[in-house]
Amino acid sequence: MSVEARTIANALRLASGCIKDSRELLNSGSRNAAYLAEQSLEQVMRALATSEGMHIERHDAHQLDKLLRRFPDEHSEKATLGGLTWLEAYATTFRYTTPSGQIPKTPDAARLRSAIDAIEALIDRVAQYFIVDLRAETEPAGRLSPMRG
Repeated sequence: MSVEARTIANALRLASGCIKDSRELLNSGSRNAAYLAEQSLEQVMRALATSEGMHIERHDAHQLDKLLRRFPDEHSEKATLGGLTWLEAYATTFRYTTPSGQIPKTPDAARLRSAIDAIEALIDRVAQYFIVDLRAETEPAGRLSPMRG
């Protein structure tokens, strides 16, 4: 089993868990729902980047827009990812008080719900493409080639 096949599969499994937890937190009114939605998207992008042969440096992990620019224009999910990169703020600055000591505002619940729906659908498409059983714990991805539109 290749490291890439294992990375793709397990990044998608982590993404799936995060997005499920994000939905639960949103439904309970927790501000942490946005953070977990971003973490889920980050893991999907890690899986996709791995198939592209791209290494993600630790200091770039939360910079979704920067990562997205590295994807080829013909990537079949580039437009979907682009519509969700606004979540990157919720991985960093959102978790801390503002310079004036305020708590940053959470995203609009309807907008966040829409993003969660989109990420869940994205995870399903990507898992299907890479032949990943999201419920399995050790099975690698069955396909490694990049997604193209």
